Amino acid sequence: MSLQQVPTSQTTSRKNRNEGRKRFTDKQISFLEYMFETQSRPELRMKHQLAHKLGLHPRQVAIWFQNKRARSKSRQIEQEYNTLKHNYETLASKSESLKKENQALLNQLEVLRNVAEKHQEKTSSSGSGEESDDRFTNSPDVMFGQEMNVPFCDGFAYFEDGNSLLEIEEQLPDLQKWWEF
Repeated sequence: MSLQQVPTSQTTSRKNRNEGRKRFTDKQISFLEYMFETQSRPELRMKHQLAHKLGLHPRQVAIWFQNKRARSKSRQIEQEYNTLKHNYETLASKSESLKKENQALLNQLEVLRNVAEKHQEKTSSSGSGEESDDRFTNSPDVMFGQEMNVPFCDGFAYFEDGNSLLEIEEQLPDLQKWWEF
C-alpha cells in the first residue's frame, strides 16, 4: 500500500509519533559508541549518568545500547556465517577433488589389474605347463604388497622376472596418470 492510499488519520498519527523523536547529535553518538566499546551493558546508574551528561532521557540511552547490541550481534552472526560458508565451500571443493583423484586411482588400479591378468595369462600359456606362482591377483594388498613388485618408470612397468616390459601408455590411452595431478 503506498503512502497516498493510507487514510489521513494513519498518516497523521505517524507524523505525531515521529515529531517527538529527537535524533542524536554526532557528539552524543560518538560518546555512546566510546562507552559501548568499554561496556556494552552499562548498569542503571551508569545509564542515568550518561543520560544526564548527554542531555538525554535514561530510557533513550537504554534503548540506544539495546539497539547497538542487537546490531553488533547481527554483524557478528553475519561474519561468522560468511566464515563458515567460505570454510564449507573450501572443504566441498577439496572433497570433490579427492573424489576425482580416488576415482582416477580406482580406474588405474583396474587397468593395472587387467595388465597383470594379461601378463599372467601370457606367462602361464607360454610356460612349461606348470602351475604359476599366482603373484598376480585382484587383491590390491597382494598386488601392491611384497608378492608383486611392479616398478614404474617413464610410462613402463617392469615385472620381477626382468624379461617382461609393458608400456603402460598403450594400456592407458585416455586415462590421466595419477602422477600428473
